[in-house]
Amino acid sequence: MSYIPLIARVDSLPPLPESVIELEQLFNNGDPDIDDIVKIIEADPALTTDILSKVNAPLYGFSRTIVDVRQAITLFGAPQIRSIVLAASLERCFEIDLSPYDISTSEYSKISSMQSEMIFQWYMSIDIDLARQLTPIAFLMEIGKILIAKDIIETDKKDEFLEDIKQYHDVSYVENIHTMMTTAQINALIFKHLNLNENFYETMKYLDAENECPDNLKDMVLALQIVRTAINVQEQLTENSIEKAKELVNDAGFNIQIFERVSKRITRKYLED
Repeated sequence: MSYIPLIARVDSLPPLPESVIELEQLFNNGDPDIDDIVKIIEADPALTTDILSKVNAPLYGFSRTIVDVRQAITLFGAPQIRSIVLAASLERCFEIDLSPYDISTSEYSKISSMQSEMIFQWYMSIDIDLARQLTPIAFLMEIGKILIAKDIIETDKKDEFLEDIKQYHDVSYVENIHTMMTTAQINALIFKHLNLNENFYETMKYLDAENECPDNLKDMVLALQIVRTAINVQEQLTENSIEKAKELVNDAGFNIQIFERVSKRITRKYLED
């Protein structure tokens, strides 16, 4: 299969809504004031509805309904709300069917939430500014799978794709076999097309090509790789995936105990009844 249809799908994506662009400009200019975030979001009724719908999803487990944007920001934090805003805007552009990866839409949402929450909670102990920057990137780290899945379904290769994933246990490798692109590479194209902050597409550009990564991006790319190793579409904080992630944590000289504590916290929140 050629990668050309995937590039064409990216090129056909509509621009982000004006409210989302304004919100991104706010974050790109520094640490925004909560009043400014609320003002932009509440001026867009569709965006407000999207956010309240997502933050009240069962996976977050709040016992009371979140009724307004300010309350959502207070409970989730500005970086996570930024993540939710971007994801909601992008998901409007896609018909989501991730059956080639053998996951449901709700499972996909859970994985995205776990990835972003883990990187924020863990990396806060290392570099809080980078943690804030990485949170929305991690939340969108699997979005390219939606386009890959669509092509796999339309070319009637779903069974073959699933069998290859089971055989090779390397999703990026199988994606490359079938489409000549990986999720990270497609993400880079999507983020570039939408004119998001350059860290979005630059980190994705090197996520599967760390040997080519420039020095100024190595910390960000490594952090995303560690989280993706621990939480991905095949394994979410399993004993195996955590051990693999801990090897990367150890090699990087990070504190393993902090990473373990965050892993347990995320496991309790999302994976234990």
